[in-house]
Order: sequence, then C-alpha cells, then structure tokens
Amino acid sequence: MSTMNSGQPVVGTPVRQSLASSGNAERWQAFLPPRPNRARSISCWGASLIAAVVLPFIFPGTLGISVLTQICIAVTFALAFNMLLGGTGMLSFGHALYFGTGAYATAHFLNYFGEAVPVVLVPMVGGLAALLIGAFIALFTVRSGKVIFAMISLAVGQLAYSAATIMTGWSGGDEGIRLDPTNAAGWGIDFGSPLAVYFLVAAWAWLAALAMHTFTRTPLGRLMNATRDNAERMNFVGFDPVMIRGLALTLSAGFAGIAGALYALAFQVVTLDTLSIAQSTNGMLHTYIGGHTTFFGPVVGAVLITVISAHLSTLTDAWSLYLGIFFVAVVVSMRRGLTGWLADLSRTGSSIYRKGGAKCVLKRATPGLFGGIAVCAGFIMAIEMTRSLLEAMGAPVRVSFDSLGTAFELDPHQAMYWIFAALLFGAGVGIIRKRHKNRN
Repeated sequence: MSTMNSGQPVVGTPVRQSLASSGNAERWQAFLPPRPNRARSISCWGASLIAAVVLPFIFPGTLGISVLTQICIAVTFALAFNMLLGGTGMLSFGHALYFGTGAYATAHFLNYFGEAVPVVLVPMVGGLAALLIGAFIALFTVRSGKVIFAMISLAVGQLAYSAATIMTGWSGGDEGIRLDPTNAAGWGIDFGSPLAVYFLVAAWAWLAALAMHTFTRTPLGRLMNATRDNAERMNFVGFDPVMIRGLALTLSAGFAGIAGALYALAFQVVTLDTLSIAQSTNGMLHTYIGGHTTFFGPVVGAVLITVISAHLSTLTDAWSLYLGIFFVAVVVSMRRGLTGWLADLSRTGSSIYRKGGAKCVLKRATPGLFGGIAVCAGFIMAIEMTRSLLEAMGAPVRVSFDSLGTAFELDPHQAMYWIFAALLFGAGVGIIRKRHKNRN
C-alpha cells in the first residue's frame, strides 16, 4: 500500500476491485433468501413426484382418480393465487377470470387446432392466454392500494362473467364448450383413459409448483415480498412497487391459466362456473386455510378441503355450511393458517417435552383435544337435527361409525337429544376457555 502526505493509507487498485466485487455480492445477496439445503429440497420434490405416481394405484377406481385429479388442479390454482396474495399482499376476488380464460382458451384451441399440437403441450396455450389477459389488467388495477385492488378485481371478474353469459358463441352458455383430448396428437398415449389424464395433470401441476417455488427464490420474488412488507421504502430505494405488483399479477395469472387448462383437459367440458366468483372463492379458501405466509400452505389447504368436500358431500347436505364455519374458525383463531398453527404447536410441544417429558405434553394437550371434540360433536348434532326438521320432516338422523360397527339415531322431536347437544357444546367451550386462562 502507498501513503499520502497526510499519513492516511490508500487502498491499492487490486484491493479496491476486490472490495468492490465483494460489495456487489453482498448487495445482491440482500435480495436473495438464505441458501437452501439442496439435498433436502431435491429429496422433498422427488418424494412428492413419487407420491403423485404411486397414489392412483393406492386409490384406484373412478372416484379415487377423480379426487386426485381435482387435488392437482386445486393445488396449482391455490399456489398461483398465493403468488399474488402471499407474495405482494394483494387480495384478488377475480382470479377466476384467469382460470376460466385458460380453460376456454384450451377448449377452443383443441377444437380448432388440436391435431397440430401434442396434447401434452396444450396447457401452455391456456397459461399464455391468461398471462396476456393478466398483463393487460395489471395496467390499470395495481396502481392503487390493496383494498382498491381487491374491489377492482372483483368488478373485473364479474364483468368477465357477465360478458361470458352474453357471448354464448364463445362460452357455450349454460351447456359450455366440450373438448376431446383424444383428437389431438397424443404421442402414442391414450388420453381417453382417466389414469392417463391424471398423470398429465399431475405432471403439469408438479412442474408448475416447482417453477413457482423456484421463482420465490429469485431477486424478483424477494422484491415482491419487500413490496408486500413496505412499499414506500421500496419506492425510496429505487424500485417501483407498481411494476413489481404488475409483474406478480401477470405471472400469477399465467399459472392460474395453466390450472384452468388442466381443468379443461381433465373434465373435457368448460362451463361458466370456471369464471364465477365461486372459483375465486375456492382459491381464497384453500390459501387462507392452509396458510398464505408459507409456500406449501396453499398445498395443504387445497388437499384438505378437496378431500373433505368430496367425502362430506356424500354424508350430509350441510357440508358447505361446515366448510364455511371451518374457514371462519381458522381465520379467526389461526392467523397464519393451519401450517402456521402446526408450526407454533410443534414449537410449544417441543418446549414442554424438554421441560416435563411426554407425560407433561399429554397432560397439556388432553383438555384441548377433548374440548374441541365436544364442541364439534354438540354443534354437528344441533345442525343435523335442525336440518332434519326443515328438510326431512323431522325424520331421525342416523349416525353410524363403520369402523367401530356402531350406529345410533338422533330424534329431533325429543328434547333429550337437544339438551345433550347443548351440554356437549357448553362443556367443550368451558374446557377450552379454562385451558386458555390457565395458559395465560
């Protein structure tokens, strides 16, 4: 090193370049997440792929394959929805627009140009169509605040649905647009088989999930998170929050379009329901119940709600009521969804186990478990007896436990059953409240 007349050292050129390069590396590292464990990540994604291949053989039959296919579609759409909600904090009430666009684009493309492109590549058409629509809508929807964006997205989504009901030549009206994947080039694969269609849907869902997960670890993905947390500071350091939100909406719309394309290929008919607000609500339910603060939260929500809906609908006509109450309970009591709640529960259980062992964990968990079971049992008894009075002329409600080989009936005309339901519910609430007070 050389020195100036003042006696202060001057850094030489090689050292200066080294510091500059290290400074740039640290600067870019600030926008990237901690380096992941590649071995663990590869093993997790490999296990998920193996599970997707093995599950249809564990649950064979039309119903099992149909539910698995619906799970893959729901997971793709929920992850696309959370790319916007969890990534930038923007809640969309009109995401069905992109789902329906992808579905209709796939149907029309297969009907007009199906023989020119292999059906394996057709989901790209739905994704590209939705991406273009998302880029256009992003021009005028992401410039305002989050609340205004939510309202505009709802208005745009309903406008698209209303337009589709009028443009019956494009949407097919109430009958929808039918498509036949077997007419396209199948590369020697018979896509008339539900199993082959499932593997196509599962492969695309896995690839889309991997792409979205990889995107969260890019500089743009980190900028989206920073915009969600503090948009003003992002603007202050030189990044445009409007541009980042627009890119997030565009990419989210593209992946939602892929989910719509998979829906079209799986069910081989596209109706107005793909554009309805109910479709947007499904994505929101899956995301909030699973947890929008983690990447795999929407996956958990989509799997859980799809399986519950498929089985509850065969047990009771009030399944949608139970699903709505479950959503309210999760949002009110589990702000980070089921995944966040399970993570907190795991940390608490580990701490209690280290202090008092398994006996202490069991002692702390038992009251809450029995209290929750009592509340659910009392509530379900009251709802089913009420439904019987309103819809079934007061016919007794049969409750059976096939695994235990037992069954009994609830007669809504006898007061003892109503009293028993009220006692169960009240006792459960009392146990939970007492446990909560003791914990505080």
